[in-house]
Amino acid sequence: MNSKQHQAGLTLISWLIILAMVAFIFWFGFSLFTIYYQYYAINNVVKTTAQQVTAGETPMQILHSMDMKFTINGVQDNSLMPEKVVSVVPASNGTSLILTLDYDARTSFIGNVDLIVHFHNTYQATPH
Repeated sequence: MNSKQHQAGLTLISWLIILAMVAFIFWFGFSLFTIYYQYYAINNVVKTTAQQVTAGETPMQILHSMDMKFTINGVQDNSLMPEKVVSVVPASNGTSLILTLDYDARTSFIGNVDLIVHFHNTYQATPH
């Protein structure tokens, strides 16, 4: 008596579809990696600056300090200058400052499709 053999596994087309999906996910992650890497550098600068604010320091001095730290950390995009992405305002209590990091980052993805990521963080800086 002849019995049918059961064939198991994926076909070539199935493998190609899975490979295409994995490549798409890798490309998506790789495209966002540089944006998030730059964000972590900027976020660390703002967080460090908020912890190191001294009494009598003006908002312009704080932004200039951040500009030097941006350069040290390799943030060289002109659209990400501290004056454009960080606002420094006095807090309502009058004794501290509020540093607000707020910007959008954009990168090309595929063809005319771009990825846009919005970042927003607020830090309270108490001068010492």
